[in-house]
Amino acid sequence: MILDELVLHNVGVFAGRHSFELTPPSPDKPIILIGALNGAGKTTFLDSIQLALFGPLARTASRGGGSYQSYLRRLIHNDAPLDEGAAIELAFHIVERGHERHYRLRRAWTGTATGARERVDVLVDDRPDGTLSRQWAERVDAFVPRGVAELFFFDGEKIETLAELDNAREVLRTAIGALLGLDLVDRLAADLTLVERNHKADQAAPAMQKVLETVRNKVEMHREQKEQTKRSVDEARGKLERAEKRLFDVNERLRLEGGELFDRSSELEAAKLHLAESAKDLDSRLRDAAAGTLPLQLVREQLLELAESAESELYDRRQRDIRDILQKRDRAILGQLKKQAVSAEVIKNVQDYLAADRKSQTGKEKMKPIAELSNESVVILRRLIDADLDAEIGNAQRLIDQRATVVQELDDVLQMIASVPREKALDELRQDRDDAYRAVAEATQLLNQAETEVAAAAAAEHEAERRLSGLLEKAADELGAAEDSRRVIEHSQRVRTTLSRFRHEASRRNVDRIQKLILESLQRLARKNRLITDIRIDPETFEVELQGRNGTVLLPQQLSAGERQLLAVSMLWGLGQASGRPLPVVIDTPLGRLDGIHRNHLLERYFPQASHQVILLSTDQEIDEAAWKRLRKHVGHTYQLEHDASSGSTRATTGYLW
Repeated sequence: MILDELVLHNVGVFAGRHSFELTPPSPDKPIILIGALNGAGKTTFLDSIQLALFGPLARTASRGGGSYQSYLRRLIHNDAPLDEGAAIELAFHIVERGHERHYRLRRAWTGTATGARERVDVLVDDRPDGTLSRQWAERVDAFVPRGVAELFFFDGEKIETLAELDNAREVLRTAIGALLGLDLVDRLAADLTLVERNHKADQAAPAMQKVLETVRNKVEMHREQKEQTKRSVDEARGKLERAEKRLFDVNERLRLEGGELFDRSSELEAAKLHLAESAKDLDSRLRDAAAGTLPLQLVREQLLELAESAESELYDRRQRDIRDILQKRDRAILGQLKKQAVSAEVIKNVQDYLAADRKSQTGKEKMKPIAELSNESVVILRRLIDADLDAEIGNAQRLIDQRATVVQELDDVLQMIASVPREKALDELRQDRDDAYRAVAEATQLLNQAETEVAAAAAAEHEAERRLSGLLEKAADELGAAEDSRRVIEHSQRVRTTLSRFRHEASRRNVDRIQKLILESLQRLARKNRLITDIRIDPETFEVELQGRNGTVLLPQQLSAGERQLLAVSMLWGLGQASGRPLPVVIDTPLGRLDGIHRNHLLERYFPQASHQVILLSTDQEIDEAAWKRLRKHVGHTYQLEHDASSGSTRATTGYLW
């Protein structure tokens, strides 16, 4: 299925007619990107697609409580006359039996004193189809099954809700039931239970039937109360989600205006003092180093020459000592020879030999001393040149590097201190934040109260149901029920038992495939992150168990908020694949509270591959300029929604926010 065009006429904030071309121009550009600030009509866009398809059964975020007709009346743009009304047109095409067929669905309504009057028209290949128009509510499941629609049409709040694994159970139960057609099994089981009750009631005596009627009325009353309180829960949850979104927006504005810096001003002042003291200490240590042997590095070559000269002088001194010793030896030898009356010629030869030997042993003549250093001084000088200076230089370089780091950090802190806004400038934003916190607290309290009322109403309904079942059993037993009714009841009970076994077995067999698809989707999103190595879904309770490395069980609180949201997206992606339906994906505000890394994962690995057609509704904060550059090569069409607060209307233009 490909959505080709959405036309909005006087719907919500859209005054007049607005047309959006949605057909991707090529398979490698599946994304249609629609940018808008908050309140400009993104949610209306998403709701309109669902409203066009499902009418009163659409699960729209803006409907709230009240009747469907009242909701339609509220959707008419404020400046549009009620008799002109509003309309939504949705054009799409699908392939049926190898042939492409084009559909255009038009849902139009006008306002009345109490609500709205609606008309549905369907064109097939540009020809009106009266039968399909009349039966659209029954036939829509052939195009987009209501049970799986929320796997393809959802918003960021849906992702956040699903990211809390306690909430995921009900979503999985509903989605898997719809995928496998188990909702039909449940309806059949409920209908059989009603048949059994009616047969049992028919067998009761008049007095018993009166009691049964009273209890039955109580069951209906409690059931109605439960449904009303469920609507209250939905309203309270919507209010809480809006309050949390407002709080997030206010905190974001505070951050952009420097509120975070203001809150950290005392911390920044302390950091400034600490860094200044550190810089002062490093300066002192560098001065100490400069007062020692470090400056000798400047004359290292001269020191090396001095050491070599001193070593030469020491060598010459040793040679002169040796020469003196040899001269004494030679004189002693010649003296002995003379005493022995050796001939003068022999003595002359020995004398010449000894002179030549001394010269060869002692080398050159005496050199002129310059350094005049002792052997110990030369050793100290050599150690200074070969080791001590290098150590001093290394220590000085470390001190210089540390000082540069401290000075840079000090400059950064001083810049942040200079950027701290005045307290008065933040007063209004801080008041908004306090109001937002109060709104969140009030909405949380309302939600808790509504959930408590739902639980109480459900318990009362269950108790009334239990009492009704007991009375019916008693009535049937006391009266010895008629044979036909007894057979109907027995057969019905056997069928319900069979249906229960069928439901369990169908869930068990298909849950394995679904959890594999969810895990594969998560691994495609996370890629290198193997924190979660397996996902288990209980086919009875639909509780989700996450397994990490070595088969250890991971608790939800061990995952970051971003990791939980990636898991939620993976669940929707995996369930969508399990449906086997080639449907487009429409997502409103998908990146609201994700950090940079997890945003990039969705930008690069999910949006371009989520489906053959992906419609993204985003703010400038979610898909900012950097994200737009990364995503642009996959984008086929772009639109921008510009809201005029003075007129209360939105205008759609081509192009994105950047």
